[in-house]
Amino acid sequence: MAIGMAIGVDNDPATFFRPAKSSGSIYLNCLMYKELLAMVYLSNQLNQSEIGKEFAEDAKNLKSAIQEHCWDERDGFFYSVDLNLTPAKNRLDNTLGKDFMIHSGYPRDYDCLIQRIEVWSGFLALWAGIATPDQAKRIVKEHYSNLKTFNSQSGVRTLSKMEKMYSMRASANPSNWRGPIWGISNYMVFKGLKDYGFNIEAKELALKTVWLFGKDFETNGALHEYYEPETGEPLLNKGFQNWNYLVLNMIAWLEGNQVVEEF
Repeated sequence: MAIGMAIGVDNDPATFFRPAKSSGSIYLNCLMYKELLAMVYLSNQLNQSEIGKEFAEDAKNLKSAIQEHCWDERDGFFYSVDLNLTPAKNRLDNTLGKDFMIHSGYPRDYDCLIQRIEVWSGFLALWAGIATPDQAKRIVKEHYSNLKTFNSQSGVRTLSKMEKMYSMRASANPSNWRGPIWGISNYMVFKGLKDYGFNIEAKELALKTVWLFGKDFETNGALHEYYEPETGEPLLNKGFQNWNYLVLNMIAWLEGNQVVEEF
């Protein structure tokens, strides 16, 4: 559950300005799943296999919950979910007669509602290894490759171009994740494509990112925080470095050299 502040994707509409603990963020859930797998790895490296088994069980349960609640078979995508629901218990309503229990015949029996807002975070199910092969095929075909939604000249839009909230405003505090291209999101989607064997699409995205940063550095002598999807023009914060250097991993992969893995 997210409170919508300082979660890394500042103004993701699925969490931004929502009530506290009302959003089951696909972004945060995918990150937590990878964190749990990292703890399994670290536990095994420290010869603490019993502790590792506990983390592995937590990871298994989280993956199952993400599959159950966040995958949308209709759209073929992973979404955040809305947890802002009233309790499912029957409620006494004396206005309709003594001891009348409203909606007692069929109270709510679902835990959450899918937020069908097309945010780039849905691709993280590939990066985290949560998606099944069939799900991955749908995600790539119906969403990654769609020029009307995510796919652009500069990479993956952080919010579908078809969403009403789509915006290219240069903003800080919050930084804008409502459509602009970010180096970190391009990289994480690239990594998921590569890991699931979509090498043509992974190469396409890697080349777009190399072009984006190369153009910026050649023109401005520095990199920026995020970019306009069609032209690749920088929108904010000249000199931003940080995860932009992950493009070096993309270059290594393109050239057939050793690529640094998470763990």
